[in-house]
Amino acid sequence: MTSLFAQNGITGLIAPPGSGKTFTYLKMAAQQQELDEKNPFYELVVICSTSGQFDQTVNSFKDIIKKSKLVCIKDSELLDWIKKYQRRVLKYNAINEYVNSKFKDPNEEMQRILEKKHFRNKQKEIEYISKKLQSYDWKTYPHRCLLILDDFASHPLLKNREQDMCRILKKLRHFNISVVICVQTAKSLSKDVKRILTDIILFPGLSEDDFMELMKESMAGKFDRHELWEKYKVIQDPHTSFRIHIYANKVQIVKSQA
Repeated sequence: MTSLFAQNGITGLIAPPGSGKTFTYLKMAAQQQELDEKNPFYELVVICSTSGQFDQTVNSFKDIIKKSKLVCIKDSELLDWIKKYQRRVLKYNAINEYVNSKFKDPNEEMQRILEKKHFRNKQKEIEYISKKLQSYDWKTYPHRCLLILDDFASHPLLKNREQDMCRILKKLRHFNISVVICVQTAKSLSKDVKRILTDIILFPGLSEDDFMELMKESMAGKFDRHELWEKYKVIQDPHTSFRIHIYANKVQIVKSQA
């Protein structure tokens, strides 16, 4: 499953109450830590909720997130947090690219930093860069983030394309941010959000009409939706998930013990 986990993608996680939604995304966050022996794939895992606090399930299982930093933010602070994080990533990438070019080829962002700081000599420039990288305290480059939007059913931030968040979602891949949007029903996702999903994780409980509508309104329409429905409708275990990886062109049934 980890090899198919969306990189810089947007996953719709549609799970009725009691199907194990929280455990599913925590397991995803835990599995990505094992892709590399030293560092996690996502150095930062962010859970955004209306309460701004970890729920009981997260608190029970958060110890499985050992390598990544796990933080929680409130939905009302999400837009500001993303904008600030994007600025930090932009600067971090610019500095790393400059260092990798042996301080010879600054990109536009790095050029702006150099012009603003007016370093007297190369030594001062290197000292600044060294301190800046230390202040980030990030171990990976590129730095990747897994952003989980928990219980975002019909959330005002995702209601229509005019919302800042809908526009931002499409651009997050440029900042190595992968998103998981958690809802209880397919109808809770707007058409604009369905159109940009790169992966879909379903648990049993969707009606045939809702399933077909989701396939039609998302990029999953590239698959034979009648064939997918035949595979999906026979799943009995409420904790078994049906996963559609659109860009990878694969469909998986992941059993609860897997």
